[in-house]
Amino acid sequence: MTPAQAALVAAAQRELENDADIEAAWLAGSLGRGMGDAFSDVDILALVANGRLGEVSTRWARDADAITPIVYINSLFGGRVLNAITPDWQRFDLTFIEPAQLDRYDRRRLTPLFNRGRAEPPMGGADPYRTSPHTLRALVEEFIRVLGLAPVGIGRGEHIVALSGVELLRQMALNLMLEENGVSLSDRGGALRRNPLLTAEQRLELESVPPIWADRAAIVAAQARLASIFLPRAQRLAERIGMAWPQAFEDATRRHLEAELGLKF
Repeated sequence: MTPAQAALVAAAQRELENDADIEAAWLAGSLGRGMGDAFSDVDILALVANGRLGEVSTRWARDADAITPIVYINSLFGGRVLNAITPDWQRFDLTFIEPAQLDRYDRRRLTPLFNRGRAEPPMGGADPYRTSPHTLRALVEEFIRVLGLAPVGIGRGEHIVALSGVELLRQMALNLMLEENGVSLSDRGGALRRNPLLTAEQRLELESVPPIWADRAAIVAAQARLASIFLPRAQRLAERIGMAWPQAFEDATRRHLEAELGLKF
């Protein structure tokens, strides 16, 4: 933790502890797990007395600058999460929960800041995460579906829209690799940090996708490369966990793409 991050955590702890409606607080996110770096934001989980969450979150949306001066604040999920940015672009989130929601969190992934009572998140199970056939099949079918939509955007000359489709495929290839590696959703952390969760081989695969721009040939080449990365990996993982492969869907999509775009992979 950097000195600036530590100072922000200390200020948040001090101000939240002065609020009688907040019973406990924990440092969450990557810093709370001891995995943060100089680029990590500060995530604070605050336990609010029953029936007080709405009033407390509304008050903190107004008074968050008691912690530190801010230039931006956004209230998310009905005010349960406040996302703030300071003048020097430090970032911090305040998440407010009531006791009934504590079981959504794993005490092993949190660093205690203060606690006036005995309420604690449970200790998470020690079993490693393993993707399920249901989870993998949903990911595979969505990849094939998005891939099969390529002729629509390209056929209409909507190359800017087609770029978005390529990015969806890239993100799904990344998510597949995280499923391969047994990285659960709660362990993935912020979307801006993925390198530590991937192997060197996986990173090389994703980095091999050719550059894309709003051009038919570039889009088709990127789609073909992503399909050649995703589908074999997904098939190997499906065999390992006993997932039935959607072969008819894949075959129909391959015929469709070859007929419409001359795309083979």
